[in-house]
Amino acid sequence: MMFVAMAVFVVVVAVALVLLMSMAVGAFSAMFTGMRDDRSRRRSERDHARVGASEAVVRPSTDPLGQLADEMRLAQARRWASCQAVQGRLLGPTRPGDPGTSEHLDLALAIWNGGDRRDLERLKTDRVGQVVWTTAMVADSVSRHPAWKLDFFDRHSVRVDLVGEVTAIATAAVGLRDQLAILGDAPAGHLGVDDEVVATFAEKSRLLSGRLDGLVARLEAFADYAQIVARIQQRQDKQAWLDRVSAIDEFEHVVDAEWDRAESDRVRNLADESQVLASIYLDEIAPLAKSLKRRDAA
Repeated sequence: MMFVAMAVFVVVVAVALVLLMSMAVGAFSAMFTGMRDDRSRRRSERDHARVGASEAVVRPSTDPLGQLADEMRLAQARRWASCQAVQGRLLGPTRPGDPGTSEHLDLALAIWNGGDRRDLERLKTDRVGQVVWTTAMVADSVSRHPAWKLDFFDRHSVRVDLVGEVTAIATAAVGLRDQLAILGDAPAGHLGVDDEVVATFAEKSRLLSGRLDGLVARLEAFADYAQIVARIQQRQDKQAWLDRVSAIDEFEHVVDAEWDRAESDRVRNLADESQVLASIYLDEIAPLAKSLKRRDAA
């Protein structure tokens, strides 16, 4: 009877162990299956994102004229900033806020519009005219330095023809202004969706924009030359100051200072002697003299 009970107990324990092992295997299998599915899902999402990004890079713009307009705006902003930076380095009466009488500005205006100064404000703000305006200001800045009259520039063949530079840049700018007017605004309507028209407009726009960039680069080089002239002026001013103060003879002033100190000591000694003599006179001689006068009177 005991053996039967033990056999039944062993069978029950074995069945329980089998059931527990089955449950554990099922749980681990479900867990690993979920992890595998999750990895597959994330891998699929990454692949999809890479494909989307690749397509975004490769896919051409659906609005080429809009893209071109953004490109031209950035280029114009860059040129405007360059002109403003050059103007900011100009000094004194050559600053663009107060041009006054300007030989080179008059020359630039004559080339730009026949010399009408009423068009001055529009010249300063025009996308092409700003280059002409700034060039004239740089030329005035150079010509107003007294050092510009030195023969140094001619002796070393480094003098720039200011009139020639203003004329060259202004003439090129006028040609670009006219070409931009011919190109006009972006094509619209049926022309705006014509591939050949859009491609031609983009090509010409970039061509003229690049030409404007070249003019600004020439202006910046001209401004760098003006800065060199300004530094030469500073050195000349320094040398003139040193030459002026060198007329002060240091040795002579040292000798005079020593003489002044000796005279001061002599005068101080005389003052001391005078004080002693005065005290003797007031304390002794003066009362005696007064007594003698009284006796004579008696």
